[in-house]
Amino acid sequence: MSENQTGVIERSTELRRAFDRSFSEAPGTRATELDDLLDIRVALDPYSIHLDQVTGVFADKPVTPLPGSFPELLGIAGFRGAIVPVYDLRTLLAYPRGGLQRWLILTAGQTRIALAFDQFEGHTRVARNAIAEEGGGQTQRHHVREVVRTAGFVRPIVHLPSILEMIRKRARQGNL
Repeated sequence: MSENQTGVIERSTELRRAFDRSFSEAPGTRATELDDLLDIRVALDPYSIHLDQVTGVFADKPVTPLPGSFPELLGIAGFRGAIVPVYDLRTLLAYPRGGLQRWLILTAGQTRIALAFDQFEGHTRVARNAIAEEGGGQTQRHHVREVVRTAGFVRPIVHLPSILEMIRKRARQGNL
């Protein structure tokens, strides 16, 4: 066997061992964890929503209005065989009500609601370290706990759990 052939055999043996070792070792953490976000607009302002908090995005879904005096509740809509309350994300984020909101998201989890918003802009995948906590104090926006920062934009992230909790509290008090 030539010296060149011996080197190739030794190299291939080492590569096979390294490959086999990779399955026997505990997986390491990925160098960069990624988060998926939906990019939307409420009024004219950009926002993002964590994709894992949403089970669907719908356009032009019929909403049946309900009688009542609660400005956040737009009505009900059918989703995958279930009747779900539809809330105005604009009002929940302390914007004045108005404009055509042709988009709906259906929230994930046990409590299913739909949130109406103005414009769907797309999907963004970012490194987890691009998401930072929103600054506290009196300047903190309603239902925003984080912001995403990239080279192209900065967007507040709507905190759906706080919206759901606010709706639950108001429902228990008879205000929704």
